[in-house]
Amino acid sequence: MKNIYTTIIAIFRTALLSLLLTTVAQNTSAQSVGLVLSGGGAKGLYHIGVLRALEENGIPIDYIAGTSMGSIIGGMYASGYTIEEMEEVALSGDMVRWVSGGIDQKYNYYYRERDKIVDMVSLPVTTNNEGREIDIPRFKLPGSVMGTSEIDLALCNYFTQPSAAARGDFSRLMIPFFCVATDIENHKAVELHRGNLALAIRASMAIPIAFPPVEIDSVLMCDGGCYDNFPWRAMVDNYNPDIIIGVSCVATHERIDDDASVIEQAMALITAPSDFNLPEGRSVFIQRAVDASMLDFSAAAEIMAQGYNDAIAAMPQIRDLTARRIAPGMFDKRRKVFRGEWPASKMGKITVTGLRPKQKELAEMTLNMGHNKERDTLPLTAAQMGENYLTMLANLPLKSEFPTIELNRATNRYDVAVELNTMPNFDISIGGNISSTAFNQAYIGLKYRWIGRVMQSIEADILLGPVHTMARAKGRTTFIKDKPIYLYYGYNFNITNTLKGNFGNLSLVDNAEQMRTMENYLSLSVGSALSRKSIVDATLHVGRNGYRYNMEEYEKRQYTHFSYLGTQLSVERTSLDKPLFPTSGSRFVASAIYVYGRDERNTPGDHIDAIRKWFGAKLSWEQYIDFAHNGKFSLGYALEGVYTNHPKLDSKEATELSAPHYAPLLHSRMVYMPEFRADRYFGFGVMPTVRIIDNLYARLSLYAMMRDRYNNKIMHYMSDLSLIYHTPIGPVSLALTKYDLHTKNNLYLTLNIGYAIFGNKGLFY
Repeated sequence: MKNIYTTIIAIFRTALLSLLLTTVAQNTSAQSVGLVLSGGGAKGLYHIGVLRALEENGIPIDYIAGTSMGSIIGGMYASGYTIEEMEEVALSGDMVRWVSGGIDQKYNYYYRERDKIVDMVSLPVTTNNEGREIDIPRFKLPGSVMGTSEIDLALCNYFTQPSAAARGDFSRLMIPFFCVATDIENHKAVELHRGNLALAIRASMAIPIAFPPVEIDSVLMCDGGCYDNFPWRAMVDNYNPDIIIGVSCVATHERIDDDASVIEQAMALITAPSDFNLPEGRSVFIQRAVDASMLDFSAAAEIMAQGYNDAIAAMPQIRDLTARRIAPGMFDKRRKVFRGEWPASKMGKITVTGLRPKQKELAEMTLNMGHNKERDTLPLTAAQMGENYLTMLANLPLKSEFPTIELNRATNRYDVAVELNTMPNFDISIGGNISSTAFNQAYIGLKYRWIGRVMQSIEADILLGPVHTMARAKGRTTFIKDKPIYLYYGYNFNITNTLKGNFGNLSLVDNAEQMRTMENYLSLSVGSALSRKSIVDATLHVGRNGYRYNMEEYEKRQYTHFSYLGTQLSVERTSLDKPLFPTSGSRFVASAIYVYGRDERNTPGDHIDAIRKWFGAKLSWEQYIDFAHNGKFSLGYALEGVYTNHPKLDSKEATELSAPHYAPLLHSRMVYMPEFRADRYFGFGVMPTVRIIDNLYARLSLYAMMRDRYNNKIMHYMSDLSLIYHTPIGPVSLALTKYDLHTKNNLYLTLNIGYAIFGNKGLFY
């Protein structure tokens, strides 16, 4: 009897245990988790830290919904990107560059920048009638503060392949996903579940004023945060998960401060209040009002750490709600499986719309650079197409709508559709230099450009100042090839006058003299871009220089005129990060010249008329090394060597004025110092630079020049200690400059605001 009782008890226990296990298994398998990520611009990097904490603790995520930056982070995670990959993007500085609104300088062709005068302000003027009967020039304000070419391309690079693997259905991503945008016309939130994933995320993050809106299915859309910055209700309506983990990087009742940016003020005005009241008993809310502006990505590491720490603090509550766990290796296994379904990144047909036929032909040729059309054996990769796309926008007067890149399943390649529009074709540039010395300048430039099968521009520059005056008219015709070929032509008029004015001297000056040089010359060049940052060209100058100076034997100032024909062959390469006071990159120049001319001077009882000719060569190398790899300290060095058989002109002064000039410092280009003008010389210098705070630098420059004996010396020195602050319209520099280190003389203090401008020399060196 006892055995029967024991058996019945055992069977009952077994049945009860089985029932309990089955019930737990059913509840566990049925339990689903939805992750909701708010918008917030740069604050949204907080979500990456939260995702790291969730993944490390094996918390499952079955659905993701996001708005604005939450859509980017959520979309990347749903697409199979690892936490490490997202952290790398956040810390790389790419996001900082993307929201700057420009295109990385590495995509600019140097031949376009070589003779450009750097301005403070450029005003585009639209002159095409755009369908109106009368062609009326007008100023046209941009529709947004920031350009999005780099952001658009980045989103295409990150999301085109996952979107193709999911066949445009976001629920078929590695993790089902949707994002929220705003229908501008109907003033309502719109959920995006399918279509072009990159375009959907771009719509969700289109912060008004900052970024232009995009069109999806004929609906103009902008940032989803305007009407639903925390889409937990949309998550419930679509997936109704058992558990909701909500993550917000903004205050639940965010207030605007007095120092808020224009963009933040605009968002505060148009953003509807968000509902942060998650359902009780089935949700966890991880929230922090991250202290950062919407577009400040410089504190990425700190923001991600805050997200991680807050998620770890909330982990006991999350663990109590979620019985399921994901084994550590399962996350990576799941990613590997989904990413294995991504179609290979090879470009197919590239189509351009929105341009005239000849312009369209030029744009398509630029986008197809490197593609073997004849044999079709070298399809462009996404990286190559992206390079071509940004190169086109950086160098041609074109702007692009969001590019469409979609998989053509018949060819298994991605077809690209790009809608382009011409930029305003007339620019007015304003700039110059405000100085504590006589070197004040006012500059205005006019530029007109157009494109057909070639790119054409004509420009006029006028620079006025008591020391340096310039007028220039020029044009350039560019034939777009794999290596562009350009033809440059222009007229130049320069006057340099150190006859009067103060140059900031604090002590006795015994190395500067009063001189006046006037240059008139025509210029013609033909060249090619060996790469985006290097050129080779041949130049012809035909001109006449006038030199005015004192001669001891005459009471009045004398003139020498030199009419000439000069040629130059040069190779140049540059990667310097700034046109003035660079801190990274390098520059190399090698050139050879030949000059043939007539030297003339008429003075009472003295007439000189003689043929002068010479040749010369020049090599220079300048480099800045960022030793700390964070921009805080760089060491620059420069080498320059010149050799010519420059002849003597009719006077010592005219000979020096026409000789090659060593002027590595800004101040040394403002004054006339004969010891730094020589037929042959070698110069070298070092320039350590320290960043004090963002955009504020201290630089010490030490230079030495070795030349033939002048004033019983073959070595001549100059040094400079500068404080430099880079502003959006140009640098502000305060410099203490010293020449001839053996005496107390020749010490200068100068303040300059803006870009000091110097014309090119007709005699090249």
